Amino acid sequence: MGRDAQLAVLSRWFDRAAAGHAARVLVGGDAGVGKTALVDAFVAGLPDAVVVRVEADGDRRPGAFQELVAAELGADRARDPTSLLERLGARQEDGPVVVVLHDLHDVDEESAIGLARAVRRLHADRVLVVATARGDGLGRVWTSLFADGPDAATLRLGGLDPDGVRELVFRLRPGRWSRAVTSRLHAETEGNPLHLTTLLRELPDDVLRGDSPLPAPRALADEIASRTARLSDDAHRVLACLVVLARPAGRSLLARLTELADVDVDAAARELTAAGLVDVLALGARSTMRVRHPLVRASVYDGLDPLWRREIHLDLAAAVGGTAELAHRVAAAGGRPDPGLADDLEAAARSEPTDVRAAATRLLDAADLSPTAELAERRLLAACVLLVDAYDTDRLLARAPAVRAARPCPERDVALGFLLSRDANPVAHAHLESALEAADGDPEVRALAGVRLALEHIFRGRGVAAAAAAARVPELTRRPVRAEQALVLHALGRALSEGPDAGLDVLAGHVDHALGADPAITEGTLHLAAGRIAAARSRLEEGIARSRRGAPSSSTHRAHCHLVEVLYRTGRWDLSEAQADIALTWFVDGDRGWAESTAHAVAALVPAARGQRDRAAEHCAAARASLERTFNPQGAHALALAEATLCRALGDADGMARALRRVPATAAAGGMSSAPFAPWRPLHAEALVGSGDLAGARAALRSWPRTGAPLWFRLARHQVQARLALATGDTAAAEITLRAAVATAERHPDEVADECPVELAEIRVLLGGLPHVPDGPEQLRAAAAVFTEIAATPWLDRIRAASTPAEADHGDAGAPPLTPRERQVADLVARGLTSREAAEVLWVTPKAVDFHLGNVFAKLGISSRRQLRGRTFA
Repeated sequence: MGRDAQLAVLSRWFDRAAAGHAARVLVGGDAGVGKTALVDAFVAGLPDAVVVRVEADGDRRPGAFQELVAAELGADRARDPTSLLERLGARQEDGPVVVVLHDLHDVDEESAIGLARAVRRLHADRVLVVATARGDGLGRVWTSLFADGPDAATLRLGGLDPDGVRELVFRLRPGRWSRAVTSRLHAETEGNPLHLTTLLRELPDDVLRGDSPLPAPRALADEIASRTARLSDDAHRVLACLVVLARPAGRSLLARLTELADVDVDAAARELTAAGLVDVLALGARSTMRVRHPLVRASVYDGLDPLWRREIHLDLAAAVGGTAELAHRVAAAGGRPDPGLADDLEAAARSEPTDVRAAATRLLDAADLSPTAELAERRLLAACVLLVDAYDTDRLLARAPAVRAARPCPERDVALGFLLSRDANPVAHAHLESALEAADGDPEVRALAGVRLALEHIFRGRGVAAAAAAARVPELTRRPVRAEQALVLHALGRALSEGPDAGLDVLAGHVDHALGADPAITEGTLHLAAGRIAAARSRLEEGIARSRRGAPSSSTHRAHCHLVEVLYRTGRWDLSEAQADIALTWFVDGDRGWAESTAHAVAALVPAARGQRDRAAEHCAAARASLERTFNPQGAHALALAEATLCRALGDADGMARALRRVPATAAAGGMSSAPFAPWRPLHAEALVGSGDLAGARAALRSWPRTGAPLWFRLARHQVQARLALATGDTAAAEITLRAAVATAERHPDEVADECPVELAEIRVLLGGLPHVPDGPEQLRAAAAVFTEIAATPWLDRIRAASTPAEADHGDAGAPPLTPRERQVADLVARGLTSREAAEVLWVTPKAVDFHLGNVFAKLGISSRRQLRGRTFA
């Protein structure tokens, strides 16, 4: 009614999704404005769609709503985005999918972050996500996800228009109603359907037609109170139990309540439904009852006698059991001290060692109910330690004043140290050191302090101090996961002070038997810093796979960032861009802002190398802004490489030198960049040649070890030597060097294909561009084949400049080019991955993979996956 325009908008988004372009729409508006009714009417008109409905039930446990979504989809791993994507892909086999998520304002933050990441990975999918939420207080995660754009929109729902109000009046109160009356109803209710419905059900005709002001929206609670006052005693008792329960309830649960022992629940349900206060939802053979609207629940709950409300909470506590029992007992306490309940909450917290967020909630409630200030403070600080362990910054910040006012103790120091570290306060380490050194402190608290202290030192580039702090942890903790965290930080500390190989020595023998994903991720990170690209890729992919299987990890975001660089360096530029897209999803909602600089810096690599100045510069600017907010050495190093890469593509050798000017001194002092075969070294030497510092370039070459270098580094050395020769006019020496490089590469074709196709192609361009080289055109064509597949425009421009007009025009003008996503899919399928496996790598649905694969087949004129085997794609 009166929503034709909004229904048309939703229908257009559905048509877009049904055509294979996933979309998402948020329907927002005030309580009672008709958001749910609009969405229900919309999906009712989609007979061929697969509709998945999930409603937030107010459960604020971390991950609670995501578990509901996973259960509705049949996903076996609730908190793994790839599992949700896989199930969404399977549902598309039966038709376009509409996922309806009601009441996002009631969704816990962990679920919001997890679901937002999954929804952002829907691309070539026949999926429309439609969500509803009140406009007030919607978090940044949802606001960002549904920001207006090509794939998303926020539809702000206001009141019904005059025609919609008139239609509702005639539907609920058939009769003769003038336009003057319906216009007055529209003006005085602002078209709010809930308020309007209340007036039409409660007010007599003469009041509706009269001149006196109608009840204002703020009087809605009085109207609901009036309606409940006319209920029978049985119906009133059932309604009271439903509003106190605050979630849908089946008859079996209601039957367990002492309050309803002598009540005819079915008769009460019919009365409540007729009064417009409760809905009965059929679920197969069962049915559940729920309060019709949050405004109704709030109004009835607030109107209950406090003593009666407390009795119902206690009744429900006995009926529901489990964690919900404690929640109802806490509500029954009403903030009054309850020593027994506080003790039970603390005991429950101790019994949940793996769910630290839930345990923290128990302890916070216990603190509020403690009979003495000393007990309350002890429990508050214990909860804050768990919040630090869970990285639950928001809840910790809310308790910051109380933490600062607490007595000095290790728990207080851990919480303050974490908060100060988050704000990049240089004195954070002092609090963490104090907690670690507290000889009479809880060993587990001291162990957590050691881990946080090691992290703080790593953020600030203090490798020796980080390794020393991490080395203290194993003797303090009995938790294997904590000891493993310390091992990883010890390795990173050693790498920062002595180089990546020293860190790898610490991890030797531990990765294959690790409990979590972080040891593999860290080993991959260190191999990358050492220039061992193949080993880096293997370990990083292993770590990501372990994380997806549920292994504990605090470094998955780092794995995605480093995998971006690995794929870039091995010539898989389209996959690198796909991985960069995944890496940036970790930071789009403000999560882990201290690492955002690295993500944007590596995301700049491929567009930089392709000469896409604006895209690369945008990422570099974002990385620079992040570093200004929270500096970290790894992000600064990654940004220097990205800026140098862009300058290289643009032919700006002086710019390369400026971007890398601080790196040699940093490496000379030791640390991650000090490895002899670190990726920055050839780039820096080339910058020295191009900017005219030939002596500096020769000195750099002499400093590189003559043996033990990986193949990519040997080819890079040949390239720098050839550039030096060309800079002095010695083309003969340059040709000898370049031919030696080609010969070396041709002896290792598999290694070249896996690790360094770009390095060989660059050498071929230099060789083919020399004067009087008989096989020059052949060398240029071989290079062009590589650079065409990865869309390396600057190098293709150089090839055209070095070719004769006939050679430059030579090429395959037949098949249309593949899009970046099509090349990503083709590359993975050519390596033997199934659609499901490729979807996990790209964080998309298997259906999206099949869609792009169909386009690949059509463009290449093939019909099977087997025909892709052995082919290379970027």
